[in-house]
Order: sequence, then C-alpha cells, then structure tokens
Amino acid sequence: MAREEKQVRLRPVEDTVVEPSPVIRLESKETLQRGKPLRLDVVQEEVQSNRRLDVPVHEDFEIRTHQPGIDVLIEPLVTNPDEMEQDWGKPAAHHRNIPWGWFALMGILLAGSVMWSLKQVREADAIADKLVHTTQSVLKNDAEEDLLAGKLIDRIEAVTRKFFKATSTAELARHVRHSERVKPLMDQYYAGKSALHHPLLRTKLLQPLTLDSRANFWMQSVELQNHETRNLIIEITDSGEPKIDWETLVCYQPMNWDQFARSRPAGTSYDFRVYLEPDNFFSHEFADSSRWNCFRLTALDSEETLFGYAKTDEAVAADLLALLNQSGGQRVSIIVRINIPEGLQSRRGVVVEKLLSPRWIYLDPPEA
Repeated sequence: MAREEKQVRLRPVEDTVVEPSPVIRLESKETLQRGKPLRLDVVQEEVQSNRRLDVPVHEDFEIRTHQPGIDVLIEPLVTNPDEMEQDWGKPAAHHRNIPWGWFALMGILLAGSVMWSLKQVREADAIADKLVHTTQSVLKNDAEEDLLAGKLIDRIEAVTRKFFKATSTAELARHVRHSERVKPLMDQYYAGKSALHHPLLRTKLLQPLTLDSRANFWMQSVELQNHETRNLIIEITDSGEPKIDWETLVCYQPMNWDQFARSRPAGTSYDFRVYLEPDNFFSHEFADSSRWNCFRLTALDSEETLFGYAKTDEAVAADLLALLNQSGGQRVSIIVRINIPEGLQSRRGVVVEKLLSPRWIYLDPPEA
C-alpha cells in the first residue's frame, strides 16, 4: 500500500516587533524662507522575518529510503552532453538482441527472387530467340513455297495451253495421264473429227485437290475461245511435270450409254462411268430380293436408266452398299464393270460384276 504523502509548508514566524522611530523635524533659515518644512524620512529597517520549514517528524514519516550525504548535495553537477547522447543507446544495446536470422532469411529470399527473375528472363530470351528463329524459318519456307507454287502454276498454265492447242492425239498424249493406256482410247474417241479442242482463252479457277490422301492433284476450270467452260483434273508427277486426266475431261465411255441401254449387247463386259443410287426394282431373273441387291444406274447427259444387280453374298454388293452408306444414301459417281448375260429376260436389268473406282477418275492405272 502506498504511503500517504504529506505536504510541506512554509510558515513565517516573527520573533521581535520593531517600534517605529520618532520623526525629528529640523528647521533652518532656508526652510523658513521657503515656507516649507524640510522632512527627513527615517529609513525603516527592513523587517526581517525568519521562516521555518515545517518538515514531518522523521519518526512519523520516512522521507526516502537512502539519505545522501552533504558532500553529494553540495557537489557541483557537471555533465557532458555528448556522453549523455552516447549513453542513450547503451541500455537498448544491452537489453535488446538484433534478429540477425530474420535479416538473413530476408536476404536469402531476396537473392532467390532475383535469381528466379534472372532465370525467367533468360528463359524468356531463349523462347523469344526460338520463336524468332521459328518465325524466320516459317517465313523462309513460306517464301520458298510461294516461289515453287508460282513456278508450278506457270507450268500448269503452259501445259494446259499446249493441250488445247494440239491438233493430233499424238500431241495430246504428251500431256495426259496414263498415256500408254489412254492413247488408243483417244484415237477411237476423236476418229473422224476435224478438230480436237478449241484454243484456251483463260483460266477461271485453279486450286489444289486432295484425293484419297494424295495431295498432288489440282483442279482447273478454263474458258475456251468459243466461251465453253471445261473442268480438268491435273496430276503433278514425281518429276514435277503436270499431266491432264483426259478421261474425266471428256467423261469417257466405251460406248454411248443410251445406245447401250437400247441395243443391250449381250455377253460382253463394259466399264462405264455411272451414277449409283439404291433401288428395289426386283423382277424377272432378279425377283428374289434375298439373293440380289438392286441399284439404279444413270449416266452423264443421258436419258436411259438401267438397274444393276449384285449378288448379296459377293464383295461387289458390299462395296456398293458401303459407298451409299458413306454418302448418306445420295447418289455417287463410280466406275463399274457391267454385263448383260445371254438370254436375259429383264429388259432393263444388268449384272454388276466389279467396282473399278469409287469416283470417275483412276488414281492408279486399272487392271487390263
């Protein structure tokens, strides 16, 4: 419990009472002449008063725990401001430890972040250099491909002009695909014709064409000088020479389709380019639908329709059904080998012997 503090007061104590001294007036001639008395003031002694400091009795109250000696009280207080300022930090230095571990950890983290940043910068520079190199390579390749494509287009244009300028099948054979097989077909096709083609006027369209993952084909649409438009399929051979597919250009048939449908030559097989569609016309020898598959057959620029039949247990039937399934039941353009058996009673029925190509072009030379 804290001790009760007592107040210390000063109380004046008058030991003696000083009686005022009598005033003595002196008169002289001068004072009388002036008519005014001369007053002499009596200097009163300064009343001294003794003041005593009331201090609590030592027995009643303990003033301090330690009473300094008189030599300490009268010793002059001499201080050095510099030493005082220097001493200010000493207690803190003695009583507070500097957390060097945290500084070390922060330094390690800072160094790690700097190293990581440098690594990222190096990786970014490496990636940027790689991208620049790749971009330059791509641009270089693109430029080279554009140059090669430009030269290829020039060669295609030159071959097409020579082809439509030719006046004999021998000249045509130099610019067509499978020339050894196709040359006799051209001789038969152009027999008795004075002119083979009209000269080329201009190219309307030229674009790459992919057939069965083969990217060495082009499709060209040209206008002739008689303003007739013809579409060509061109193959770029391994030597880089363009070759025109003559069979698709003229849609070659071994004989006229309508003539074949009307004359119905029996006992001979023919390879026709036809449109194939599913059908269910079962009659005469082909009335059993469990044994035969029925297909509608038509040709380009023709009026006659024939019905081709393939046995359900033969590969040709499965091939034709697969093509129709891929097209969603729509008609497909194919090359098939058909035959009219001897003594056949069906007036529009033919037998489909083999699927030669799933389109009107032979990618590879067909079997003889």
